[in-house]
Amino acid sequence: MPIFLMAVSIISCGKEKTPSRDHIPLIKERLSRLQEGVKNKSAAAIDSVLSVNILKNQQSSDSLLKFVYGAEGLFSFESFGQPVIIYTDEVAKVEAYIMDSTHQTERPVIFTFIFDDDQWLLNKFEPDTSKRDSL
Repeated sequence: MPIFLMAVSIISCGKEKTPSRDHIPLIKERLSRLQEGVKNKSAAAIDSVLSVNILKNQQSSDSLLKFVYGAEGLFSFESFGQPVIIYTDEVAKVEAYIMDSTHQTERPVIFTFIFDDDQWLLNKFEPDTSKRDSL
């Protein structure tokens, strides 16, 4: 599964600062752990990658599972496909698709991770309505 990456340049004091590429494997690893937790429907595994700040968005592992599997839990989740990572040294947005075995791109999602205490943690998830509208 190809992963597209874009580093966001930061302009500070007239100089461009490119975020460290060292963040890329860490963000990919967090997305993978999140995916495995969702695939196994394991709230504990999902909680291990959540920021405590996610509660401010009224979100949790339970709400993520409901978001992915639907209110009745009937969606046959396989992966967060075609991820695109856009990041700075403090925030990462991962645009992906919630996919089943058909690999259709009808359910775009954005995951927002924050770099907190030397680790990337999920801070928010939401449907990517900009992609949905263009389908």
